[in-house]
Amino acid sequence: MEPPSESPVPSPPAPAPGLGRRVLRGSARGLAAVLALVGLYFAIAEVATRIPVNAAADPDGGEVDVYLVSNGVHVSVWLPTTRPERDWSRWLPPEVPARPSGYVGFGWGDHDFYTEVPTWDDLTAGVALRGALWPTRSAMRATAYSGPPIAGEHVHRISLGPEPYQDLVEFVELGFELDGSGGPILLAAPGYGTSDRFFEGRGSYHLFRTCNTWANGAVKAMGQRAALWTPFERGARHHLPRNLGEDRPR
Repeated sequence: MEPPSESPVPSPPAPAPGLGRRVLRGSARGLAAVLALVGLYFAIAEVATRIPVNAAADPDGGEVDVYLVSNGVHVSVWLPTTRPERDWSRWLPPEVPARPSGYVGFGWGDHDFYTEVPTWDDLTAGVALRGALWPTRSAMRATAYSGPPIAGEHVHRISLGPEPYQDLVEFVELGFELDGSGGPILLAAPGYGTSDRFFEGRGSYHLFRTCNTWANGAVKAMGQRAALWTPFERGARHHLPRNLGEDRPR
């Protein structure tokens, strides 16, 4: 008797013809859609940057000098420490050593970026992607200076009257989350030096509300010429006076 023959092992089904092409085609379409959205974002930002608000404002129309100062990526807003509208040396905790005759620089931005990236070498992909892809927690930074900024291409001076300056003060304060007594909430994270500290921010940071969107909003709040909307440093400075931060005409 012959032994029973073994049943042949069935071969795996052959891949459907054209499956690889369909995957590649789908991936290409997805990449094209992402690139189109990125391009649209930049295009909208460019158009909105060029549309001015408060186009007729006079940047030399008052006696209170405030400054917009850029580090090339981020624009901060410098206010005099002591004014009748607000004495920042009393409103801020002593960890920010504000001097009565000096200035305090304010910035609003992504909490993790502020507190975890003191230098560009400290930037990680995780921090960058979180800030770029979805809303994140915000923080305020306050830095004490002994006087106004040194004049230069990165500095813009605006001279305000008491009322628009009060509007600016209120805008800056709205960037802070406040405690039960109405004061700013100091974060445990150290500052970048001995004259600055971080505070709990109000609102979320996201692609459409960046640190430079906030700075541009500060210019709007003081009734000065600003971009309709911008997420970028260049846009926040686009409509500012090109006076290098030098003293106003007397």
